[in-house]
Amino acid sequence: MDSGKLAFIDRLRGIGILLVIAIHYLQVFSSPLLRNWGELGQTGVQMFFVASAFTLCLSADNRRNEPHRLRAYVMRRWFRIAPIYYLGIAFYAWMFIHDGEGAPYTLGNVLANVLLIHGLVPAANNNVVPGGWTIGTEVLFYVLFPLLYPAIAAAWARWGNRALLAAWCGAMAAALCWQIGFRLLYGHWLPNNSFAYGAIINQLPVFVAGICWYLAAWRGGGMAPRLGRDAGLAAALFTACALILGLGLDPFYGLVPSLAALGAVLLGNLLRLGGSGGGWLGALGKVSYSLYIIHFALVWRPSAWLLHAVADVPYAQAALLIPLYIAEVALLYIPARIMASRIEQPANRLGQKLIDWCEKSWKSEVVPPT
Repeated sequence: MDSGKLAFIDRLRGIGILLVIAIHYLQVFSSPLLRNWGELGQTGVQMFFVASAFTLCLSADNRRNEPHRLRAYVMRRWFRIAPIYYLGIAFYAWMFIHDGEGAPYTLGNVLANVLLIHGLVPAANNNVVPGGWTIGTEVLFYVLFPLLYPAIAAAWARWGNRALLAAWCGAMAAALCWQIGFRLLYGHWLPNNSFAYGAIINQLPVFVAGICWYLAAWRGGGMAPRLGRDAGLAAALFTACALILGLGLDPFYGLVPSLAALGAVLLGNLLRLGGSGGGWLGALGKVSYSLYIIHFALVWRPSAWLLHAVADVPYAQAALLIPLYIAEVALLYIPARIMASRIEQPANRLGQKLIDWCEKSWKSEVVPPT
């Protein structure tokens, strides 16, 4: 598949990483208004998840005849995620321990992150690598995908888009049961950005939305981009997310991922009208994983120092708001691109070489009949 035809996926990831950087950047400002309404930036994570589901479906279809597909799939996913994540573990352990904030770096927590099972371990879920919960949830989706995608695709082949609606509603029902169960057990609705919020069952409608988008828009071709429909509905969905987060509507926090996922699908579909060039958004999207891992170090440290230094200067923070954000994204892009070219891409190639070597070794062990 020509990568230019998938430029809209890179652009969607580019928007996602800009939102994620923005939410953590705004957290260091003194204005409660900026911090509260800046929470909308967390919906960038759902853009990553939707894009991930879409590209996994495409990869599965392109490799449907690959021998030992499951083994190759596991190896390919590990080499895609682990090398950069391990770098993040080492870097943030050094940074936080050096700053006297090393309490979360217990042997158990670090080991859970190294094994990529921290999506199942609340104590290790989000405090070894900042934002690491997304990686834990993504890995759990990788575990489900070999069963989930074939089942949804088979139902879609038989019943059409009605099956996709049923699949998403089923995932949504599971997420709602999770939220209601949490409410009954603990006496309050699940908190925003908690372990329960990021749990795979609460994020399942997001990944299923990505699978359904792929089948309806890419394999089926029936979901053609429509400017008015896609832009209007996406704006309405993200506005709903902004109101829930900005106004602190606790009972609806758990719905934000699902609403954001539908908005991400419509936004991604709209981006298909942008042609085959990724532009600067696509360039950010191509290195978005590395950007995600490293951006906390810049926006939580130098930004905070600078803004604290000018805290008593009238309107200084307001004047810095946009220029500083642009400068930090530009600065972050440089190491992210280096990491992508020196770690991510070589790791992916190494994974493919290992897959090929395993296949050749298996064939050499097969004794032909005499």
